[in-house]
Amino acid sequence: MIKSLPTVLFFATWALLVGAVPMLVGLFLSGTFEPDAVRAAFPHLHISQALSPMWFAVTILVGLVPWAVGLWVLYQMQALFALYRTDRALTLDAAHLIRRIGTGLLVLAITHVVTNTLQTLVLTSANADGERVLAVSCGTPQIGVIMAAGLMVVSGRSRIEAAKAVDDMRGII
Repeated sequence: MIKSLPTVLFFATWALLVGAVPMLVGLFLSGTFEPDAVRAAFPHLHISQALSPMWFAVTILVGLVPWAVGLWVLYQMQALFALYRTDRALTLDAAHLIRRIGTGLLVLAITHVVTNTLQTLVLTSANADGERVLAVSCGTPQIGVIMAAGLMVVSGRSRIEAAKAVDDMRGII
């Protein structure tokens, strides 16, 4: 029987990590990554019919980078929840994980902005001169994730210092 929040979060992150693979396979099999579906996903762009399938594949691969970063962050979170489940929340390992999660979230927010920019550039690369687009956008979701990431990095760093101080005090006693 599940009795604690860390246990619930531990199993939830594992379920997301394990479920990501079948979800990605399902997206591929459902045609989500076909050229027409990619065109529909970017309705604000005029995408030339001359764009080769290779460039659609590049667009899809670029779009998978945030997935990879997100899965890495989930894995770090799962490890943190595992420590919390075993009452090791105030250890140096937990502090390092918190800092890594914050860094990962920062990378995720930046990756999202960069990948959207690259996808727009790639999808309009076959357009005629004057119709190519380079659009960089950063909105409230990215700013919120950056702020949360900064908070986690600072929290992780301060926990590292606290854990080191506790270890030093244990050595004295």
